[in-house]
Order: sequence, then C-alpha cells, then structure tokens
Amino acid sequence: IIKNLRAFSKQETVQQVRVDVGAVIASVLELTQTRRTAMGVTLRYDPPENAVWVRGGEVRLAQVFVNLVSNALDAMESSDDRQLKITIDQSSKIAVSIEDTGPGITAPEQVFDPFYSTKDVGAAKGVGLGLSISYAIVQSIGGEIRAHNAASGACFAVILWPMEQDRAA
Repeated sequence: IIKNLRAFSKQETVQQVRVDVGAVIASVLELTQTRRTAMGVTLRYDPPENAVWVRGGEVRLAQVFVNLVSNALDAMESSDDRQLKITIDQSSKIAVSIEDTGPGITAPEQVFDPFYSTKDVGAAKGVGLGLSISYAIVQSIGGEIRAHNAASGACFAVILWPMEQDRAA
C-alpha cells in the first residue's frame, strides 16, 4: 500500500498487470459487508462466471472501488430504501458501475474536483479527496471514471481496458 501511495504522490507509473476485476469487486464487497449489513443495504450484484481481466493494479483498483462503495453507503444513510447495484459490462471495454439509492449528485461536474465534498468536514466525514484520487488512479491506468444521476440515486462507472492472456505475457 505504501509503495502505491508513494507512486501516486510522485505521479510515478506503476506497472500495469492483468487483474481480475471480478475478484477485486469480491474483495471490496467482503471488506464492506459488515457496514452494508448493519445499514440493511440490499446488494444487487451478479458476479461474472469467469475472470474478467483488465489492465491495472489490484491494490489501486481496490482503493477506487472501496471508495466508490463507501461513498454510496454514505449517500444512503438517510434513505429508507437502501440498494447497492453493481454491474460489470464486458462490451469493447470493461465498465464497472456502482449505483446507489441515495439523493443523487448535486453537482456532477464537480465531484472529481479536489476538496469538493457534500459531507461535513471532520474526523469521520470527508475532505473531498477520495473521488479526486480515484479519478487520478483510473486515469493513470488508461481508464475513465464517470458520474451521473440515475433514476434512483447516483451512478459511478469505471471504464477499463480488457487484458487478454497473450497481452499479459
């Protein structure tokens, strides 16, 4: 983790390897399970049957998805209906979408700006760097991250490049 943080802070390139994004999502869901259960969140996720290989770094991608899931949980704290929907679209690129049933995004054009936050500032709140750092991580591996309001809340999509076995070798 320290190696990745140092590389990120120095804007160094981290070696991109073949990562199973389905396994990364599984570990993120395991990390957030206690909180999701305590909040009564319904998870809507059909994990892929086979590995979904993308170009990136496992630790960095986990950081991004933990941040997105945590933000979704934060957004749903005052919602009566708490649903977290995760989808993995395997079209030309790989798109992982995380959608919540919170109030949505007030200023979608600003969510990736450093220090922009809708949370109260404080010890257990936010300083507005999570999405900015996530944006930089995804960009550093050649991907994209987008945010928009969905029918029932916010949706964040992380678009990644697929990586086949022969390209990894």
